[in-house]
Amino acid sequence: MKETKLLKMKELSEATGVNSGTIRYYIKQGVLPQPMKTHKNMAYYDESYIDRILTIKKLQKSRYLPLDIIRTLLEDMDFSEGGDHLALLKEINRPLLLNGVKNGHPQQLNKEELVIHTGLPLKDIEAMDDLDMIEADTDGFYDRDCIRIAEAVAELRQIGLTVEMGFHVEHLQVHMDLIEFLARKEVDIFTKRLSGKPLDREEASVFAQNAIDTINRMLPIIHVRMIHKIFEEAE
Repeated sequence: MKETKLLKMKELSEATGVNSGTIRYYIKQGVLPQPMKTHKNMAYYDESYIDRILTIKKLQKSRYLPLDIIRTLLEDMDFSEGGDHLALLKEINRPLLLNGVKNGHPQQLNKEELVIHTGLPLKDIEAMDDLDMIEADTDGFYDRDCIRIAEAVAELRQIGLTVEMGFHVEHLQVHMDLIEFLARKEVDIFTKRLSGKPLDREEASVFAQNAIDTINRMLPIIHVRMIHKIFEEAE
């Protein structure tokens, strides 16, 4: 029987080209299993960790999959000796994976963790920062909404809107400008119409939230209809 080789963190990092901080983050997020600990500050990793980490890198680089989805995917992969986990990579169906993602999304991440989580290059995260699409707090952490926006940009990359195809994060500036204009007009109309009406602060808040939720369901439908209209006009 072949003896299983155990690696120290430094050896694992050298074998995969992934720094120890990133590997520890993978373990913290449950993407990698807990190592075998022989002491408080000493842990060992078997050779399956190499395949797991290389698979994570492959999924992030070629598919821009976030760690939530990768964690779910890795649960179904056989990383034992002879396990055909690479074959599963060829059968990835992103919509099904997205529907199968479990609860437990991170609530806050720093910049390095956001890069690891989404698989986006640092320049994309920094471009979103520059556009004020996302914004870290004073401690350098991004909240859940920022994480969701970054995940959406990663999905755009995954479906083919890559830099190689001529798509840059800066192209989303038009969406930021239009949404800001729309939001300001909505607030202006809402406050003017409610001015002087017999609603207390709590009632006005509930009213506004219900209106926002309804409009948010309506806008994607209008968006798609307008795009179809433009295509039809061009025919």
